[in-house]
Amino acid sequence: MRRRVRDLLAAVLALGCGAATATPATAGDTAPVFSWIGFYAGVHAGYGTGDGNAASVDPGALLALFPGVNNATSTTSAPFTLGVDQSGGLGGLQAGYNWQAGHLVAGVEADVSVSGIGGRASGSYALRPVFLVGDFDNYTGMVTVTQDIDYLGTLRGRLGYASSNWLLYATGALAWAHVKASLNSSHARLTNNLIIAGFPGALDGHASASGFNLGYAVGGGGEWSFAPRWSLKAEYLYLNLGHQLALSIPGTSLQARDIELHTFRVGLNRQFSP
Repeated sequence: MRRRVRDLLAAVLALGCGAATATPATAGDTAPVFSWIGFYAGVHAGYGTGDGNAASVDPGALLALFPGVNNATSTTSAPFTLGVDQSGGLGGLQAGYNWQAGHLVAGVEADVSVSGIGGRASGSYALRPVFLVGDFDNYTGMVTVTQDIDYLGTLRGRLGYASSNWLLYATGALAWAHVKASLNSSHARLTNNLIIAGFPGALDGHASASGFNLGYAVGGGGEWSFAPRWSLKAEYLYLNLGHQLALSIPGTSLQARDIELHTFRVGLNRQFSP
């Protein structure tokens, strides 16, 4: 009987030792977590859309250009606003560096993009100046406002959570862009009741400006490492590019207000050694 008890105890101890030695082996078989530490660089392409500036058109302001006009009996179209909706593609390069502590990943990234984001808006109106002598004339006018972004870039921090070969992150900091804007107006005379030298050319106008705008960008994205040192990313960024220069021509002014963009990008990154 005692011998059977000794044999049973020996068997239990053997099983326990086997289980204890099997546990580390099972843990060792877990797939290693991808490391995001180090420098990386890559390419991206995407699409941007948003609101640009708005032009205020007041046809009545043109009456002051006519000599001998009777403001009380002259008529014009009502004032209106031309808003520019911008859209277009973008593509460029990015580079950055990541630090990692466990699942937490922090980094910094800079990018620059060539941009086809832009827009234009046009509007027409009627103008009927009546003169003190009782005669009148009829004109029609057309105003066009354009705004384009040639290229843009950001310098951002990134903070994310890594799991296996995935990285989800939030990002934000500085944004800049080279912006161009223009105003153009042209007029045609519909009647020749009273010919005034220099008209309708005196009503036409042109103004343009370009320069660098500085603002901020915020957004987020995800990155997936599909092979050693290679990853794909998808990212959304909201960009506020600050105020564009104000422009004005006879009867029309371009208001200075913030230029806002929503951009969606996909990219390919190559990781290098730290």
